[in-house]
Amino acid sequence: MSEIHPPEDGHQTLVENFPNGVLVLFDSALRYRIVGPKTLPFSERKATDLVGNNIYEIFPEETATELEPVLRSTIDGTTRSIDIKYDERVHHIETKPVDIDEDPYGVLVTQDVTDVRKTAKELEQQNKRLDQFASMVSHDLKNPLTIAMGELEQYRETGEDANLDGIEVALDRINDLVVDLTALAQSSNPPTETESVSLAAVAQSAWEIIESQSATLTIQNGEINGNRSQLQALFENLFRNAIDHGGSDVTVRVGPLDDGFYVEDTGDGIPETEQERVFDHGFTTGDSGNGIGLTIVSRIADDHGLTIFFSKSAEGGARFEFRQSNPES
Repeated sequence: MSEIHPPEDGHQTLVENFPNGVLVLFDSALRYRIVGPKTLPFSERKATDLVGNNIYEIFPEETATELEPVLRSTIDGTTRSIDIKYDERVHHIETKPVDIDEDPYGVLVTQDVTDVRKTAKELEQQNKRLDQFASMVSHDLKNPLTIAMGELEQYRETGEDANLDGIEVALDRINDLVVDLTALAQSSNPPTETESVSLAAVAQSAWEIIESQSATLTIQNGEINGNRSQLQALFENLFRNAIDHGGSDVTVRVGPLDDGFYVEDTGDGIPETEQERVFDHGFTTGDSGNGIGLTIVSRIADDHGLTIFFSKSAEGGARFEFRQSNPES
């Protein structure tokens, strides 16, 4: 059987018609020596216009500076695999060192992976939200469920219709939470139904739904724009966190800021070494709580375009400031 040889000009044809990407042979001076295909798929530039040019002559300085150590390490014998952003697109680059006539060269292949990386990031975010969703629902539903069960037990003992009213309030709150937390978990966009909300009214409603024990709430009124039910969930979780960590007799204060509002308490505050982690899913500094509440606060704030700033109150307790990320929006 006769030996099969590559067709004449086959290698050149392969380079010039390289599909779905760019193929490059570069030298130790980081010059492009061979480039294919004839017309580059990303930029529509001609391959012949790149041949013989150094990467600093081909790309903007920022891109070339990022690319240089990758290509130099390839010339030194190391295979590389990286993503690099260029011209508002994400390109995946694979390199391999080769020797030609005992001189070091590198082979580079790059493909546009913008859509692939975007999809992967969206899936990662979606999975994270779905993972948190179960915890969020069970966490926020626990309080009104406890209230409803307590009111039901009282009704069985006394037969007072007032207890049925308490059950109705708790069940309405459960229904609101199911609707809003489901939408919150499924969407990364800000809530579409927003209105001007009284700071005092929404904070007082949140205070009435939690087990405030001997704690005290003081409110300086103002107006905030947002989804009322989600904002109430935000306050409920902040108040519950203050009582869990500040004690049953803690004082909680709520008031307006020029570009948002604040919530602070007179508790012990959060240690500086742990402040960066307070919004991490599942993180808690105490024996009580499951570390979900402040995750919910962070998510609701983010969906309302609010940036959270953490500091200390005058008494050393926790102070959360919620400020508009983009006041003009």
